[in-house]
Amino acid sequence: MKIVISGFLIITSLSTFSQLGNTMFGLARTTNPAGVYVATMNPATGLAANLGQTSVSSSINLTGAALNPYSNQFCFIGDNGLKSIDLTTGQMTNNATVNNSNGLGYFDLFRFNTSDSLMYGLSRRNITNPQTGVVTGAMYLATIDAYTGTINEISSSSIGQGFAYSGSAIDPHQMVFYYSNGAQLVGLDMYNGAIFSNPTLSYPNGGQNFDNFTYNCSDTSLYGLVRTNYYSQVYNPQTMITSQVFDSANVHLGRVDAMTGTVTKINTQPIGVMSFSLNGSSTIDPENLIYYFIGGSSNGITIYGVSLQTGLLVSQQAISNANALYFDMIRIQSDCYESLPTRLQLTAEIEDQILKTENVLVYPNPFLDQITISSESVLERIELFQASGSIISVNEISSKEFNLDTNHLLKGIYFLQITNSKGKEIVKILK
Repeated sequence: MKIVISGFLIITSLSTFSQLGNTMFGLARTTNPAGVYVATMNPATGLAANLGQTSVSSSINLTGAALNPYSNQFCFIGDNGLKSIDLTTGQMTNNATVNNSNGLGYFDLFRFNTSDSLMYGLSRRNITNPQTGVVTGAMYLATIDAYTGTINEISSSSIGQGFAYSGSAIDPHQMVFYYSNGAQLVGLDMYNGAIFSNPTLSYPNGGQNFDNFTYNCSDTSLYGLVRTNYYSQVYNPQTMITSQVFDSANVHLGRVDAMTGTVTKINTQPIGVMSFSLNGSSTIDPENLIYYFIGGSSNGITIYGVSLQTGLLVSQQAISNANALYFDMIRIQSDCYESLPTRLQLTAEIEDQILKTENVLVYPNPFLDQITISSESVLERIELFQASGSIISVNEISSKEFNLDTNHLLKGIYFLQITNSKGKEIVKILK
C-alpha cells in the first residue's frame, strides 16, 4: 500500500534576503556600435556601471533573462546564443547554441527558479500536420540547460500558441510559472507542465492591461502595472474618416489574485509616468518592498520605484551610464533567494504503514554536502527521494551509522526513507 504525498507543507520558507543584499543587475545597451554589457544599477541615484569593458553581445532577446544567485551568473539570449555572464567580472563564461530535439523554435520569458536551481521558460515552435500540411503554433513549459543550451519540454501537449509582452513570473513556493496571453493569466504546473490555472483577468476598480508583472517572495503575491488607455477622436478632412488616436494612459501599481484573475490597484492615485518598457524590465526589492520598472520621462530613460504597501512613487531617477543608452531585463540578486517549495508534486509516492523506528537521528538538517543517519538498531536500507517522489538513490547497509553524500543535490526539499531492524521512518530534509 502507498500513500500520496501532496498538498501544502506547514513550514514555509521565505528567502534569506540579507545574505546577498539587494544589488540590481541588468543589461546595458549601446547602439553605435551595437553592444551589450551586464551592469549594476543604483535605483536611488540612477547610476549604472558596466561590469566589464568588453561587450558580450551585439543584441538581446527582450523576452527573457535569468539571474542565478548560486552560481553568480546572469543569462540572456543574444546573437543566437544563450550567454552566461559572470556577475563579478562581467565577462562571458559560456555561449551555448539553443537547441530543441523536438524541432526548431524559440525559448521565451525564461527566469531562474531559486527552489530547484533550474531555468524555466516557454518553448515555442511550429508543428506541421503531415496529412494536411497545415502549420499551427505550439507552446510548452520547458527548462533549458545554461551550459549546453538544450531545451527540455515538460508539458506533454501544447498549452497555448502565443503570449503577451506582459512579463513572466515564477512562484517558487507553489512551483507555478506564470505568463499572460493578454486576456488571461496562465499558471503552469512546473512539475508536469500542465495548466495549473488560467483565470480571465478582470479589473473591478478600473484598468485594461496588467503588464510587467513579477512575483514577490516576501508576501507571495504577483505585482504589476495596471494600465488604462485613453484615445482621442481625430477627423481627417482629406479622407473624411474619424479614427481613434492614442492620447494618454493612467498607470497604477496593482496586484493580481492568481487563482481568480482579479486585478486590484494598490492606490487609486496614478503613478504619473509617461510610458514604460514592456521588455521584462521590472523587479522587486523584497527587503524594502519596492517594485522597480523602467520607463520614459522628460529627462530620458528613467528607473521608477513604487512602494508595494502604498502604491505611491518613492523614487524616480534618470538612468545615467556614460557607456550605454538603455537598461533592460532588471533583476535583484536577493529576490526569492533560497526559497523552498511548499506544494509538492501530487504524484509523489512513498510507502505508508510505517513502523516507527527506534531512536533514529538525521543531522544536520538543513544540510549542505553530507548528512549523517545514526540509529541504536542496525540500519538496513536508506532511500533518498526528491520532493516530487522520484527516487534518487538506494543504499543497502548493515551498520548503525551511515554518511550520505549530498554534495550533488540542488537546494530544495527531499525525503529520506529509513529502514532499520525495528521498522521504517520517513524524514523530511532540507538543503
